[in-house]
Amino acid sequence: MTQPIDFDNLNMLKSVIGDELKPILNSYLELTPKLIEQIRQDIAQQDAPNLKIHAHTLKGSSANLGATQIPPLSLQLEDMGRHNQLENAGEVFAEIELAYAQLAQVLQNYIAEF
Repeated sequence: MTQPIDFDNLNMLKSVIGDELKPILNSYLELTPKLIEQIRQDIAQQDAPNLKIHAHTLKGSSANLGATQIPPLSLQLEDMGRHNQLENAGEVFAEIELAYAQLAQVLQNYIAEF
């Protein structure tokens, strides 16, 4: 199974940003569940334009930290929103929820050892 985050990338960020990485990670952990909930609502409401926007936001914020699973899954949702083809969006969303749960645990452990 793939690690939920690229630790080389995360450690590089820590070496460049230093102690400021901790509030950035905490902010990600605070804001991402809200964004994921918005994506859930977009799918439930079949709101393709907003799904595209919210999935793009999730993709970018997760990629910036070095997340490995969420960005490609978010890209799938972004493309579904772009093409207004949401048939399989619920399945991809379930994978994002699982990937985020794993990532959140890893980040919480990383922060605790900061």
